[in-house]
Formats: sequence, structure tokens, C-alpha cells
Amino acid sequence: MKSIKSKHLIIALSIMIMCLFVFQNQNGEYDFKKKMHIENLKKSPYAKFKNLSKKERKELELPPNAYNDELWELTMDPVLGRPLIENLFRVQEQQEVQRSIRKEGVPGESPEMAWIQKGPNNISGRTKGVLWDPNDNLNQRVFAGGVSGGLFVNDEIGNPSSSWRMISGIPKNLPVSSITYDPNDTKVFYAGTGESYTGGDAIGNGLWRSTDGGLTWENIFGGRSDSEQSFKGSYNTIEITLPENQEPILFRQSNFGPNLPETPLPRLSSDIVLANPIDACTTLSNSADVKDKILLIEDGSLNNSNCEYLTKVLEGQNAGAKAVIVYNKDNGQPNWTDDLIAMSAPGSQVEQINIPSVFIRKVDGEKLKSLIETGKTTAELARRSTLQDVGQRFIPGMFFINDVVVRDVGDSSEIYVAAGAARWYRIRGTRQDDQETVLGTGSTDGIYKSTDGVNWSKIDLFHPIDEINKIHNQTVVPMDLEIDNDNRVWASSTFTADAFEGGNVDAFGGGKIYRLSEDGESSTLVYEIDTNFNNRLYPARRTEIEFTADNKLLILTRQLTRNGNRGYWWPRIYKGSIQDFISDLNVTELTLPNDGDDGINSFDYTRGQGYYNLYIEADQTDSNIVYTGGINAFKSTTGGEDQGNNPWTQISHTGGEFGSYAHADQHAAAINEKDPNKIVFSNDGGTFYSPNKGGSIEARILNFHTTQYYTVAVAPTEMFKNHKIDVYGYVDGVSNVNDQFIAFNNATDVYGGGMQDNGTSIQFNDADGLSEAIDISSGDGAITFFSQNPDNKYMIVSTQSNGRLWAVNFNENNGRTRSWDLCGNACDYGYFINRGALDSNKGILFSTYNDNTLIAYYGWDDFASNERNGPADNYQISGFGGGITTLTVSPHTTNSTTLLVGTKTGQLTKVENADNPQSQTKINIGSNEFLGSISDVEFGKDENHIFVTFYNYGVESIYFTNDGGQTWTSKEGNFPDIPIFSIIQSPLNEDEVIIGTELGVWYTKDFSSSKPNWRQSNAGMRDVRVTDMDLRTGDNAVFIGTYGLGIYKGIFENNDPYVALESPEKNVQIQAGLTGSFDINYKVYSGFNDEVEFSIEGLPNNTNINFQPSNKFVISQDGTLSIELGIDESTPPDTYPIVVKGSYGNDFRQTTLNIIVFSDDNDGDGIKNADDNCPDTANPDQNDLDNDGIGDVCDPNPIPQNTFSLQSKDETCRNSDDGEISLSIETSTLPEDVKFTISIENGPTGFTFTPENIVSNPWVKSNLQSGNYTVCLSLDIISGYEQCFNVVISEPVDITVLSSLVNNSQDLNLNLNGSTNYNILHNDKYYTTSDSKFVLPLDKGLNFIKVVGDRECQGIYEETIFNSEDILLSPNPAVNTSSLWVGGNDEDVTISMFDSAGRLLWVKDNDMNSSRNIDIQVSNLRPGLYYLKVDSETVKKTAKLIKK
Repeated sequence: MKSIKSKHLIIALSIMIMCLFVFQNQNGEYDFKKKMHIENLKKSPYAKFKNLSKKERKELELPPNAYNDELWELTMDPVLGRPLIENLFRVQEQQEVQRSIRKEGVPGESPEMAWIQKGPNNISGRTKGVLWDPNDNLNQRVFAGGVSGGLFVNDEIGNPSSSWRMISGIPKNLPVSSITYDPNDTKVFYAGTGESYTGGDAIGNGLWRSTDGGLTWENIFGGRSDSEQSFKGSYNTIEITLPENQEPILFRQSNFGPNLPETPLPRLSSDIVLANPIDACTTLSNSADVKDKILLIEDGSLNNSNCEYLTKVLEGQNAGAKAVIVYNKDNGQPNWTDDLIAMSAPGSQVEQINIPSVFIRKVDGEKLKSLIETGKTTAELARRSTLQDVGQRFIPGMFFINDVVVRDVGDSSEIYVAAGAARWYRIRGTRQDDQETVLGTGSTDGIYKSTDGVNWSKIDLFHPIDEINKIHNQTVVPMDLEIDNDNRVWASSTFTADAFEGGNVDAFGGGKIYRLSEDGESSTLVYEIDTNFNNRLYPARRTEIEFTADNKLLILTRQLTRNGNRGYWWPRIYKGSIQDFISDLNVTELTLPNDGDDGINSFDYTRGQGYYNLYIEADQTDSNIVYTGGINAFKSTTGGEDQGNNPWTQISHTGGEFGSYAHADQHAAAINEKDPNKIVFSNDGGTFYSPNKGGSIEARILNFHTTQYYTVAVAPTEMFKNHKIDVYGYVDGVSNVNDQFIAFNNATDVYGGGMQDNGTSIQFNDADGLSEAIDISSGDGAITFFSQNPDNKYMIVSTQSNGRLWAVNFNENNGRTRSWDLCGNACDYGYFINRGALDSNKGILFSTYNDNTLIAYYGWDDFASNERNGPADNYQISGFGGGITTLTVSPHTTNSTTLLVGTKTGQLTKVENADNPQSQTKINIGSNEFLGSISDVEFGKDENHIFVTFYNYGVESIYFTNDGGQTWTSKEGNFPDIPIFSIIQSPLNEDEVIIGTELGVWYTKDFSSSKPNWRQSNAGMRDVRVTDMDLRTGDNAVFIGTYGLGIYKGIFENNDPYVALESPEKNVQIQAGLTGSFDINYKVYSGFNDEVEFSIEGLPNNTNINFQPSNKFVISQDGTLSIELGIDESTPPDTYPIVVKGSYGNDFRQTTLNIIVFSDDNDGDGIKNADDNCPDTANPDQNDLDNDGIGDVCDPNPIPQNTFSLQSKDETCRNSDDGEISLSIETSTLPEDVKFTISIENGPTGFTFTPENIVSNPWVKSNLQSGNYTVCLSLDIISGYEQCFNVVISEPVDITVLSSLVNNSQDLNLNLNGSTNYNILHNDKYYTTSDSKFVLPLDKGLNFIKVVGDRECQGIYEETIFNSEDILLSPNPAVNTSSLWVGGNDEDVTISMFDSAGRLLWVKDNDMNSSRNIDIQVSNLRPGLYYLKVDSETVKKTAKLIKK
């Protein structure tokens, strides 16, 4: 019995080891991913940029703020090292298909519960695309698109009180960067989305079209590809489609001629024919066969003439070929290799070529030639990437449309799209094998043309050949498209995506001006702008173009400009006629506008942001009127030309001092074609209107809610009841009020948040709609909180990097707000947008100070007048490794502060007594499964219930604990792979949870389920980034901040009473044949009082169920249901997931748990587990051959130890085949009837062995060759038993001897190998040694050395060494050869031969071997006397040689 118990112990240990192994494997995978995440964060391309000031970012040509830099890091896939931005469009498309209407209690779940837009109606965000509706005869309707998303229309732009409304027929998160209409059908609009030139922040989804005047839209070109797989750039391939099942062929495109087509264009497909002659160096004789085919040509020439690649391709083109393939040819040179060559051609002749050509390897060319000679061969060619793209990660699709125009060509129209990929570091990966990622294929850059919006062709804008910078066959990024008065399409360029490296001076591609052919099928470079700086040419950057009413071309570019010894990228404006630019004569550089603001120098009205805010626009009815914008807007009435003073008048200013007030950072001006007096200007603050050609400008942003919120906060419902306060701040636009106190009185909805570029807003707005906001901070708003104590009314306000950190005091009824500066002059730290948490009970504000440290400000909430200027008392809490990303204060502990802190690397820390730096404690309560950057952490109904979400793509992004972090459960369910920013649980129903995501708000009604079902809460608002959410105490209202559509409000409501179920136990163990029980807790909501019927799904068959009090009873208050289960004794042991469901009326609620059934006889062999020596494997006989307590059928080693003795003998000599294997069996410990079978496998080639029963002891197998054998033994009484051994039989190796002379001695070193003992014969002496090294003293003169090992079959080593300072010839006289022995140790020896008359016959330099002998050939000499002269450093001798 003891042995049986020990057996069970072994089994238990085995199970524990297996579980530990699985657990360690899982942990190992998580550890690997976490290490990858940390490594990718360290390699982030923003590490050196994210903490720069706005001024420093401008100098490096980075977008003005670092928010997107931080977001890129936070949302990256931890393993891939980049955000999977392409997922957004895929999820969006899927949700569009799945939309349905539901009526429940979650905000935004149904039209009755729709999100309410709360504004602000007077603060808008960045806007670029603007269109006057050509169908509006009143010239009042304008469409405008937000760069962060949303398309709006205003029907009365001339009315100061006019309001914008959002167009619902287009996704809300599409950044509309350009918009135009079809002149032949003005109901047809086109909208380009995304901007490639601002760092890839505004990621679009191709070109969209409306056919009903802008009401509904559809994507018609570009965007996310149907192929959802990203791919890695590589050399391009020729895909052979006929014959089938052929391997693709790698090719390299030539440096001349047009590019091959690429996605989204169709591949070039045709039959392939051979050139005749095959080298195509002369006119082809088979032109009829070549026409419209792909031509295969051999490299080189048949007559060894100088045949250039240009000649070959030109001959193919003249014969009508669609494309040319040249394959490599061995030119007979020693250094020839079969590589992919970049074919080039003389620059002056490149324009002759109008078909693409590629180069392939010789081996592939000959294979292709063979296929063609055998039968019809068809192939497809398309370029996936340029050579620079090799190794990059590509996301299929066209995401960036920089501009779109439509040309009227009579009865039809032509659409032209300027598209660019984004190879910006903004979307680069950080892994070494994924150095950067490109949104769009490698060569998306170009102009695309269509006449129907379905079929598209591409027009490449080729960069001129630049031998110095090795620019061949490169295209540039089109920036701006314009149509001149002759109906020709023009394009300007910006610098290439790969050059956006934070001020990279090596950027190329910008400053180019192209004109398309009359048919719009090709382009010609007309003009390029560059600067010679320190003897080096630097091309211009982003370039905009415009034509005046008299068809003069205006070019606005960013050009390197010398100022002292430094160069600056400042704007430059050029003007001239078309012919002026073509001939490069009489082009005039115009004087730049001079901004009246002292903070903007006269050389750069864009203030270093010309890559971001830059436009030029001309009045098409008056050639003298031109508008341009940088930080502010300007107008010229002289066509920009000087007439004695600066030709530009400033018409707008951010402060209203030097022109009409308009927000900073100008992006476009849209002039009404029918009434050019009317202009709409767009900028970072939305849209502004002028009725009089810029004479006055007024904001038109009412309800143009494109505001970009980082944070949101809401005050408690009772805080401002019957309370009047004058709030100091700025009200831009709608009320035309700035910089003063504005009175507010008795409001419930008091809310605000931190905004990009527009400060921190506060709104007092009880209406279900938009209202004005007051900006109370300016800059970029950040941390925002309201006190949760209605008796102490204040708001926390901050700006970027806590540049300002204030507590705004609202306590003075009928008084004014006052601000308390919390950090004084110690501000400007942490992140661009810092994280924070407010403890209203203790009056402590926590804020990020650096990656690993929080700063806590305290003692300020009494608002003592002498402390207004700060800094407030503070202390720091350190030790949060990985970078702090979120923090929250527990609302459940009021006598101290409990703080939760999440980090960028997934750590979650609980800080108890965070209000007391002397007694605070930090506890890691996170999970080993946490992977990524924590975006939000929130408490539930108590401090044990905690919710955690993650920013990242590619991770489990929702976790929950109900035991304070001891155990965590993933609540991912069916949620798609997109970032999450925030989470809130309904205070009315614990099963209702909402999350703020990159695509709006999502909700679940079954959070307690192991796999919650997540849906979009899309009524009233969807498809926009929800950056923050705040739940208001008092009425369960939720306020959400969006990045691009302002603030929304929703309310958690319970329209119907319901009951919620929860199982305290998740795993219940019951033995088969016995009973077990568990409880289900139920909780009522909204006055629930109804009969509930309980049922269980998923139980094993024949289970008896007993409900206490019953399976059906009336529930009107919280309580517990007890369930007892009787498991049938025949039930197989297993884990049974069950669902306990409570049904009432037409509704139900459910909860899940596991029933784990175990058995007293697991294997069913009739022996109880406690007595069974194999409890999990049936063995009623209980056989145990080795008596170790483990039955033979489950014992991995059932045979007693030391039963077998296996020996082997090696071969005596090589190929003697006399090796041997012998096996002895100790039979005394075995039953007499045990019989073994032996088999031998593997061994040398040709070896076979038939398994046989062992009848002799010992058993011997002789006459074996050397090799590796596998000897296996099986046992007839134990099914499946086999024990194997590896046996190696060796053969002796040949002995090897390495000899070397010892410097400055008469000794010879012998290095011996291959034998145990060595016999050495030296002249007449004999030595024996077992050492591997032996020193042999040499005799004077010739030394004959012979070495033999243990066996003669190991070979014999012989060597003769001449030890002398003299020379010796032997034999002499000689017939054919004679050996010359040279004494000494010199390695370099010169030997000369003379005839008997003293004439020199030859001289040779020799490197001496260790034997010191050289063979002298004399067979070609006439008989007679000759002299050999030896000359070295120490030996200078002459010897006579007689030739017989």
C-alpha cells in the first residue's frame, strides 16, 4: 500500500510539473512580448522629440504639438512596434454592416438614448477643405471639413448667427483635406481625405464622392485595400500565369522609362515573346509577333558590339512591345555574377522611352526562354516597391489625398487626384526587422486620373535625374493641383515622405512644378526651385501654386534662405507667365508679407510652420487680387508686385490688433466663383467669413464643433445650483467677446476640458444642445477637473507640460473667479499632456512630473489670498517604472487617499496613504498577463472592483478584478483590435459598461459574462476618437470628450426594472456519484418585482437539480439562490461550463461558472483511485514488473533498473567491417516468460536488420561497419513498451603529422594526431611516444623521418628535411628533375640558372617549405653543364648540375 501511495505522489507531482510547465510557457510568451514592448518603446522614433517645446518642434519641422507622438507610442502593437492604424477602417466597415436599432439604458444605444452634442459652438478645430456650393444661387451655402474628422454645411454663411450642421452621410472620423465639384454635374462632389505632408497625423481613407450635392457619400478610390494583409517590401516579381504553377521571378526596374503600374491600378499582363535577334541590338525581324506583347531580350550582344540598354528597349518599343524584360548574360569575366542590375541610360535620351523595362537574372531568363519555346507563356508585371522600400512594412491602400480637381473637357469631366504615401516616422515601426511602416504601397505617390470614378490611370511626376544624389527613376509627392486658363492641369510637389526626419536637409522632391499634357496622360517638369548653400543644392520643400485671372503662375514655397551663416526654411513667392517659367526667364520673386506682430519676423510670416500653415489664392475676376496665409492672412491688390511699398496688407490677426480677429494658422481661402467678394478662410480655429474681399473678417463657427479635446470634466449636479459667478476668459468667434468676465447663473450642466490649440473650455449649459464655451487658459489645454465637493467650488486647469497649472476658485457667489497658481515658476515638466487625479476630500492634486514620478500639490484648497501666486506645497511619489499613463483616486476611502497608477509598460500600482508621504505604501496589483500601455483605471462599487483598459493594438485591452487585484479576468469578448482610452461602469447596472475608443463609444450589457458582447453606442455620435469620459455624481450623466467633434452628453438610465445575477464561485468541484452545491446572488434594480424562473444550461447528462427556495419565485429584493447538483456516477470526469439563467417576461439575465466533475475511479477499471497503481489508465490486472508502485501501462520505465548491459566494439581498421554490438540481460529480476525483441535502425547507408527475438544471453551482432545505430528493445507483455539506445561504432582515422622547424635551433616540432601511440623512425634512430607533440633533434644534412601509428592501416607519414647552411642537388647528374636542398631558415629564396657559358636562363623567387627542397625541372635542357645559384638572406651558394 505504501508503494501505491508513493505512486499517487508521483502522479500528483507530474501534474504539478505539467501545469508549471504550461504556466511557464505562457509566462515565457508574455515575458517575450513585454520585452519586445519595452525594446520598441526605447527605439521609438519620438524618444528625442516628444519633450521638445513648440518652438523647438517648429525648428525641426515637426507638427506643433507632441500629442500624436505620444499617442503613437501608447497605441503601438507591443510586438510589431507600431500602431495598426489600418484596423480602424476595417472595423468601421464591419460596423456599418452590423448597425441595428436597440432600445436600452446605455447612452447612445438607441435614438431615444442618443448622445447629445454639447458643443462648444464657438470653438472649432483645424479646418482645410472648404467648398462653396455651386448649386446655391444665393451664394450662401458652404461645405467645410475638419482635419480631425467631420463634414459640415452652413446654409447662410453671410448670417453672423448662421449655424453649421454635420453631414451624416460620411464617416465622422474622416479628415477632409480637399473638396471640389464636377463642372458638368454640379451635384457631384469629390472629397479628398488625409494629408501626407504634415507627418501622417491626418490619416484619410482615399477619395469620396457625393452624387446628391453633399448629402451622402461613398468611397470611390483608394483607402484601405481589400487585401487586409500588410506586406514587407521586397524586390518585385513577375508572376507567370501560363503555364500554371510556376515560381515567381524577381526583377529590378530600370532607371529610365515609365514605372510599372501598382496598386490600386491593374497589373501589366500579356504574352511574352522572344526578341529576334535575341539581343535586340538591331531592328527586330518579328515585329508582328511583338506588338502589344512583353518582349524578352538577352543582355549583351551577339557580335560583341557595344549595345546599350537604351537601344534594346527602344528596339522593343519601336516593334510595339508593351514592356521589355532583359535577362542577364555571362560575359566571361572572372568577376561576373548573376545579379539584378539597375539598367540605366544616357540622361539626354531618356525621354525617347515610353514603355517600362525590367532586368532579371540569367537563370530566370533561360527558364523563361525555355517556357516560351515550349508554348504560350503569359505573365503579369507590377511594381510593389522601389528598391529603397526593400524591408519596409507596407499597409495596402491609399490613405492620403493631398488635393483633387475636376477638369471640364466638353461633355465630360476628368478627375485628378494628388495622392501620397506616408513613409513618415510617425507611423514607423521600431523593430530592427521592421524599421519603418508605410501607409499606402511603396510608390503610391503620384497623380491619378479617371473619367468615371471607376477606372483610373496613374501619371507619375518624375524627379529629374540627379547623378550626385543617385536619384534615378524616382517620383515625387504631388502637393497642389491647379487648372490654368488654357485648361491644362498643373501640379506642385512637396518633399518625399522618407525625408520627413525632423528637419532632414537631405530631403528631395519638393519645389517642383509640373504641367500635364493636353490629354492629361503624362507630365513634364517645367520649373524647380532650389538653393545653392555652401556649394550644395538644396531643393525647396512644400510648394503651393495658383493661377491669376490673367493666367500668371504664382508659386509659394518653403525654400532654404541664408541669413548670416545659417540657413532657414522660409517662405518665398515667385510669379511669372507660363512662358517665363518654361524658359526660366523673367521669373519675379515677390516681396513677402510683413506681419505686424512683433513675434513674427518679416522674413517668415509662417513663423517656421510653412510645412503646416501655407496657402496662396487668387481672385479669378481680378488679376491684381491675391491672398496668402501663414500664421495670419494677407491680401495684395497689386498682384503681389511692389509699387513702392510692401504689396501685402494684413487682414487678420490672432489678437485682432493688426486686422480682423481670426484664429492662428491659416490653411485655405475659398473664394466664391459667382461673387468673389465672399471668401471663407479656414484655419486652426475653424472657418471665418469675409463679405468684402477680406476688408472685414468674422468667425463662422457656430456649431462647427470640430474641437479636439484631450480631457473632459463635469461638475456635480448641485455645485452651481442658485450660484452666480462671473468667469474670466475668452469667447472667440460667436459672441465676438474676448478677454473679460462673463456672467453665469444657476446651471446644472457645468463642464469643460482641455483642447488642442484652444486652451481649456468651461460651459454652463443646461440645454440639450450646443452653447458657447469660455477659454480660461489658452494654449493647449490639458489636465481638467472639477471639485466633487459642492461646498468647495473650483476647477483645475492646466496647459501643455503643466506650463500653467491653476485652481480656479468659483466659491464667491455673485462674485468673480480667481485663479490660484499651484506650481508658480516651477512649471513646464512631464508630458505634453500630463496625467492627473484630484482628491477633493483632501484637496490634493496629483500630476505626472516625469516618467516615473508624481508630484502632489496640497494645502491650496482653502484659497488663502496670500498663496495665489504659488507654488503650492508639494511632495513627490517616485518608483513607477515604465512611464505613468493614467491615475485615479478612490472615491471609497475619504479619511486617506488611495491612488491607482498605471504605466506605459503595463504596471499597475496601488498607493495607500498617498496623502501622507511618510506613511504611504505602494503595492503592485497588476497581472502578469497585462501587456501594453494602460489607458485608464477606474474603481467600481468598492476598492475590490477595478477596471483596467489598454491603449494598444494587438493586446487584450479590457481587464477586471473583484478582489482588489489578486486575480484578473479579461473582458475582451468580441471587442475588435482598436485602442481604448477610457472606461465607465453604470452606477445602475453592474453589467452595463461603456468604453471610449478610437471609434466612438462601445458598450456591453453582460460584463459579468466570461466573454462580454461589445457593440457600438452609435446613436447621435460615432466613429470619432473618444479621448476621455467623466461620470457625474447625482444623475448618472456621462460627458465625453472627442478629438475632433467636441463634447457629448449621455445618461445611464434603466427604462425597465431588471434583476442581475452573479456567481461568487467560478469553479465548483463535485465527485461523480455525489452531490455538491453553490450559490447565485441576485440584485434588483429600478423597483424590480416579478416572478423569475431559473434554468441551467450545459450540465452533464442525468444530473439532478435542486433549487432553494425554488426554480421559480417572485423576486423583489436582493437575495441568494442555492443550487444543489447530483452528478450521475457514470458522468465522465471533465470541466462543464454552465450558464445559470433567470427568465422573466420577455427578458432574462444570466451568469456563468464551471462544474468540475471528478471520479473515484477515473479510468473505469473497477479499482478505486486510492488503490489503483494507474488511476488514469485502465489496468485491471495491476501488473507492475519493476514493483515500483507504478503500473506497467503508465510507467515510463516499467523494466527494473540495470536490466540491460549494452556494449560495442569499434572497427579495427578503416573499412574492416568488424564492429560489434553485444547485449546482456539480467534475468534474475524478471519473470521467466518475459521475451524481448530487438531491432536495429539507422546505421550506415545500405544497412538493414530484421527485428528478432533474443534467445541467447548475451546477444551479439558482429561484422558491423562504422556508423550511428539505434538499438531498440520491445516487450511482448507490455503493449507499446519500447526502450532505445544510441550506439556509435567508430573506425580508426588516418594519422596526421604537422611538422615545423623551431626558430634558431636544430629541432623539429611534430604535432601528432589520429592514434594512441606513435612510432618515429629518424635516420637510424627509433622513438615511441603517446604524446600529441614531439620535439625531434635533426641531424646535419638530410633527415629521413617516418611516423607510424598503432595500426599500419592508419597510414604512414614520411618526410625528408635538409638541415644545413649549404645547398645540395640530388640526383646529380639528372635526366628529368633534381631536388635542390637549401639550408638555413630563410623563407624567401631566389634561384638562378646559368648555362656553361654564364648566360642567365631563368630566375625564380621561391617560398621554402619545411623540408627545404625545391624541384628543378631539367627535362627541357640540352645535355651538358649548368650552374644553379641560390641567393637568400643567409645562404649565397652556387652548385653545378649535370644534365644527361
